[in-house]
Amino acid sequence: MGVQVVKDLFKVTQVVAEAKTQVMVDGTVTVPNGKPDILKVLSVDAKLNTADIETEVIEDKVIIEGSIDVKVMYVADVAEGDQPVHVMEGSISFSNFIKVPGAKPDMDVRVNAEIEYVQFDVDSPRIADVRIVLQLSAKVTESVQVEIVTDATGPEDLQVLKETLKLEDVIGEDYNQTIVKDDITVPEGKPDIEEIIKVDFAVEEKEVKVIEDKVIVDGTFRVNVLYVGVAPEGEPQQPVHFMEATVPFTTFVEVPGAEPDMSVFTRFEVEAARGRRKDARTVTVEAVLQTFAKVTQTQEIEVVVDAYSPSEELEVEKKLLKVAQVIGEDEAQVVVKDVLSIPQEKPDIEEIYNVKASVSIDETSLIANKAIIEGTIDIETLYVADVAETEPQQPLHFTEGEISFTQFVEIPGAEEDMDLEVHAEVEHVGFSRKGPREYEVTVVVALFAKVTETVEIEVVTDIIEIEVAPGEKPPEEKEKPSMTIYIVQRGDSLWKIAKRYNTTIDAIVKANNIKDPDKILPGQQLIIPRAM
Repeated sequence: MGVQVVKDLFKVTQVVAEAKTQVMVDGTVTVPNGKPDILKVLSVDAKLNTADIETEVIEDKVIIEGSIDVKVMYVADVAEGDQPVHVMEGSISFSNFIKVPGAKPDMDVRVNAEIEYVQFDVDSPRIADVRIVLQLSAKVTESVQVEIVTDATGPEDLQVLKETLKLEDVIGEDYNQTIVKDDITVPEGKPDIEEIIKVDFAVEEKEVKVIEDKVIVDGTFRVNVLYVGVAPEGEPQQPVHFMEATVPFTTFVEVPGAEPDMSVFTRFEVEAARGRRKDARTVTVEAVLQTFAKVTQTQEIEVVVDAYSPSEELEVEKKLLKVAQVIGEDEAQVVVKDVLSIPQEKPDIEEIYNVKASVSIDETSLIANKAIIEGTIDIETLYVADVAETEPQQPLHFTEGEISFTQFVEIPGAEEDMDLEVHAEVEHVGFSRKGPREYEVTVVVALFAKVTETVEIEVVTDIIEIEVAPGEKPPEEKEKPSMTIYIVQRGDSLWKIAKRYNTTIDAIVKANNIKDPDKILPGQQLIIPRAM
């Protein structure tokens, strides 16, 4: 009886190559006008702008460009009694490449960059020299289609070894722009509108659903409007007021091949937000919402990785695949709450107008069954100042702050040396005034973590039965001992031993009364019977 094989055509993401390198980034931060000279630098904090990293794959190389935000704290060269400690900020750009043999322009790349070391020096009272050591890594991949044997039948003693692969298949990704427009009304107790100053949109809640060939997003915006109010004569003049409202929206992104049971990652960007006065009590608000959606599917495929027959001579054709196997993925939500203070030189708070929050991932790591994520939330606050009527009126002020957080995501099977992909998104921002100099901020951050491991696996692409030449004895008739004693070596499996001695796993199990075929120990003696 000949060998019959079942083949399937799979689209897999093949890892072409991976590489790492260390680079030195040199730059300077200049003291801005209005700040005193540097006497001594106390510390330099460097933070990578991960969202701004750009990559390009060329022949055998990956080009990486980005920027690093630098904050320098220094002792100022000032007269006694003046403020001695000052902070200045700057940005340092970098452009480097990693040698990745086999890389080509049409391939995909995933890049990771980490700051390993920061050094500084002062050669001028107005300039701080900064040197940063960056660790850069790149993984270049390409999508390939390969026909793989998934099952085989034939002789009764045909032995087939299978393995299950868990792979991520990117179904598709795309952008869509939607115009969101609505009228909102001034709440009771607020004065009429004379002029609109500023309108802010923020995606507050969303429900994402994958349907056939589409990703549907239903959500709401929180809209903040800052305006000049009309105050009746004789009443205290508070020219600047604000109001807030929620505006629903629905948008979709076309992703051919998407189906309801697939995973989706979305990202939103609000562009061209504006508002115009419709009448004294109504504002027409409008914004362009850009939505990015990426649909993926983690598929488990069972493939044949080896085959042989004690009674028939077979030619087994194989192909080596290097793929990123998905170990696991999950989501977590972290609620970060902190009380922030306004700088000493800023006036007291009368009312908070708006708080914006953006999240960046500073460091990630893996331990057994967990992904550890450390990040920073940048807070931008606009508030109405509490100033005396006799002072010059500057009612609106801006202040910034940072909140750090650490969170873990459970990923069963994760280990330290595996690859980790993390996405973070601010889902909600809440705020309240705690006093004239303090305000409390609550930020809800959604985290997504996926752990993968690059594995090399030989898969069977065909099994061909070799005809025995006339006069030559078939394998089962060749002389061999009826029984062999074998001592198990490190790295052995029953499959390897059975194939080496041209017998079957079942025959070895029965001859040695083995209860668990997956558990054999180095040094263990096995009787290897002749296959029947």
